[in-house]
Amino acid sequence: MLGVTTLIRTLAAVAVIVGVIGLAAAGAGQAAAQDTITIIDQGVENQFPDGLRFYLEAESASKIEEIRVYVRKLGQSSRSVYRTVEFEPGTSISGDVLFQSKTANEFIPTGTRLSYYFDIRTADDQRLETEPQVLVYLNRGLDWDAVSDGLINVYYYRHTRQSEERANQVLQVAADTYAQMGPILGVELTEPMNLVVYSDYADMRLALPPKSRVAAQQLRTLGQAFTTERTLLVDGSRDSFAGDNILGTTAHEFTHLLVADAAGSAYGQVYTWLNEGLAVYSEGGDDTEFSIYVNTAIRNDAVPPLASLRTYAGTPEETLRNYGLGHAVVTYMLNTYGKERMTRLFAAIRTTHNFEKSLEEAYGLTILELDNEWRESLGLSPRELSTPVLPAFQAIPTRRPTPTPAESAQQAPAPQATVPADATPTPTGEPEPTYTPKPAPTSEAPARESPSGGGCNAPPPGSAGRSLPTELASAALLAGPLGLIGITAVRRRWR
Repeated sequence: MLGVTTLIRTLAAVAVIVGVIGLAAAGAGQAAAQDTITIIDQGVENQFPDGLRFYLEAESASKIEEIRVYVRKLGQSSRSVYRTVEFEPGTSISGDVLFQSKTANEFIPTGTRLSYYFDIRTADDQRLETEPQVLVYLNRGLDWDAVSDGLINVYYYRHTRQSEERANQVLQVAADTYAQMGPILGVELTEPMNLVVYSDYADMRLALPPKSRVAAQQLRTLGQAFTTERTLLVDGSRDSFAGDNILGTTAHEFTHLLVADAAGSAYGQVYTWLNEGLAVYSEGGDDTEFSIYVNTAIRNDAVPPLASLRTYAGTPEETLRNYGLGHAVVTYMLNTYGKERMTRLFAAIRTTHNFEKSLEEAYGLTILELDNEWRESLGLSPRELSTPVLPAFQAIPTRRPTPTPAESAQQAPAPQATVPADATPTPTGEPEPTYTPKPAPTSEAPARESPSGGGCNAPPPGSAGRSLPTELASAALLAGPLGLIGITAVRRRWR
């Protein structure tokens, strides 16, 4: 086992881990404000699943007129947002504000590291910024512990005797996946990645993004990655087939976090066939259940162009096929050109923000030329730009059922696993007003973020055939490279 060095006890009633991070001196003005403004008490209370309540008590020689709390997710983005603390202006004040975690405007996945500080302003233009604090957002009321190898942290709670064992297994798989895929992607972690293992699916359901009532009742998420926040939720319960899939799910989803780290702000430019192909590759083994769909498409000469697989959409059979195609092409690229070219590809994506241009820089091939090279290796004729693709799956055997996937075009691809679950609707926080935050005093410019959550662009292998209500289409196949939704109890076992 990798060196597991950190064991963190999180207070059950609060479920927030707080630490102080350094802040450079802010100059004479700040020193003067410290002489006139006194902090009596400050902090944060975890009110999961509704969010975080920030509170402050302060005194000042002059009337305190405005207080803001600035919050930043410590992940792929430097964007800060603020909320205005509610209080009665005066020289001695007490106020608070709820930062909601499940609204249309803001969602905080569990496992997210957050930094916050208060900005206090008085009537005579004095201003004080408190030192930033760091916390980790987790379900309230659970006895949280953590294991870590330094930069990969696995949070879990003691639900059964196997809880700690499962957490260590997840940590080992994540570390092994990083050791395997990090050099391929050119990733060297410098900031933590957090994985949250749920021993009871009812606890995990509360932590998932809001979804429709019918989806929450009929789908089960096995794993979901949030690339912006660098966190991953995993169903580690033993009450379903999730326990048999947790290691493969961890490898798949953790690879999406690594891909996002490799691409940086250009993550949305990574074509889905590459993103999902790398995630399937990380699971190991060649005899994937996707192969049956790929082989049928090859026999029927119904393989879609790679250029058309920027995102995945279509029937369950088509999306399963596309997962297999991504895996097959990624394997071809690595076997034919070696790992160094893939590293160069992601370095180019990070700087050019253009996938096809980056492909030409790293491999000296257009996407059509790569497509044709791979086709030739299979004995298929080269494709012209105008070559039509035949209907693919008239002859595909439907061995096991699955939902009709639908794609939400606003998110990038991601893995997700769901199975029928006796779920209850996921609670949704109260609506929160839309804020247009002013830049924080630290002059952090808001960054455009790629979607931070979502589901697999395809159902898991062995799930083709079953139909679900129309309302489940988008839930069964959420677009955005970050989650595994499983409809059946059969998936490749971790090798």
